[in-house]
Amino acid sequence: MADFENKVALVTGAGSGIGRAASQRLAAEGASVVVVDRDEATAKRTVELIAATGGRAIACTADISSEADNQAMFDVAEREFGGIDAAYLNAGILQPYVPLEQVTVDMFDRLIGVNLRGTFLGVQQARARLRPGGACVVTASAAGLIGFAEAAAYSMSKHGVVGLVRSAAAAFAARGLRINAVCPGMVLSGMTGAAGLEEIVSPDDLADPEYRGPLSAQHVAEVALFLLGRHAAAVNGQAQLVDAASLSSFPPLPEGS
Repeated sequence: MADFENKVALVTGAGSGIGRAASQRLAAEGASVVVVDRDEATAKRTVELIAATGGRAIACTADISSEADNQAMFDVAEREFGGIDAAYLNAGILQPYVPLEQVTVDMFDRLIGVNLRGTFLGVQQARARLRPGGACVVTASAAGLIGFAEAAAYSMSKHGVVGLVRSAAAAFAARGLRINAVCPGMVLSGMTGAAGLEEIVSPDDLADPEYRGPLSAQHVAEVALFLLGRHAAAVNGQAQLVDAASLSSFPPLPEGS
């Protein structure tokens, strides 16, 4: 992917999981990366991993639910690297798995405040400040395309993210930009209670997930990189499902039925 040589990328939620994998891959492809996370220590760890392989990155602490923090992280990209070409707005939170009747107003407000309002604030900055030819990708969820009874408020927030991306496509195109969403299924990461891996591999060596099986963070990151790059120049306003075919059809019948 020569798309990212000498380019500048900003990644939120980059202290772990999909955001960390995307930051490492963008740096490996030649981008200078602004590693954004609300946890300073994890952001710095991602920068260390990038530096260890000869990449260029800086850490930036931000809470995406804050309008000022969204502006500040783009300010950092412009101040330190001269501009920004790719924005991967990946940060988000997951609610406890509880049925709808146990979702509290505070829980709902927190999810909407981070996952939807925070993403909206980042999208506003990206539209205004990406350089022509640039692209923005947002992490939504498979739960943003179907209902999720066990995490209803989370699903609502991610449905809003998909609507935001689709609705923003025209405004981005008017500035010579693109915006798309990735909608992951089950990803083995800290957010889902799995141990996150720090290592990335060449895309050619990335093992295929099992049919309807869990994904690694890098599986999602590779799709995000494609959407951020010029190979996806004709893709705008789309929500790309990345789920190893989990939602492709009804589950098969149990054996013997």
